[in-house]
Amino acid sequence: MKKKPLHVSLHASEASVVELKLGDRVQLDRLTPSPRGYLAERHGRLLGPGVATVALEPGRYFFKTLSDANLRVVTGGVTAGVTADDKDGGPIDPPKTGADPTLPPPPAKGDEAAGNAPSFTIE
Repeated sequence: MKKKPLHVSLHASEASVVELKLGDRVQLDRLTPSPRGYLAERHGRLLGPGVATVALEPGRYFFKTLSDANLRVVTGGVTAGVTADDKDGGPIDPPKTGADPTLPPPPAKGDEAAGNAPSFTIE
């Protein structure tokens, strides 16, 4: 079965240090607000498999992985969550206002099976 990418978002409320245990190479991006939404900029180097210690300034961060990941906050304050995404890689669209609740939901896009998403744990 095909693996689905896991989309992880982090929010550092203060200067923090975290350890990320990863099974594959990931790019950590810092999200900065702009008039057109958020812009993603690479934060540091690519993180390889294994344990990486990363310093985070206050702000929002994001990464995608195809393997299980683990987060441990060493110092500071960080909250994390997993974002659900649809086949085109964007957030799942909310239901349209006024949609008939008695009708079944529209079929999923594409012809692939749902796939398995990796797990994300926080210590």
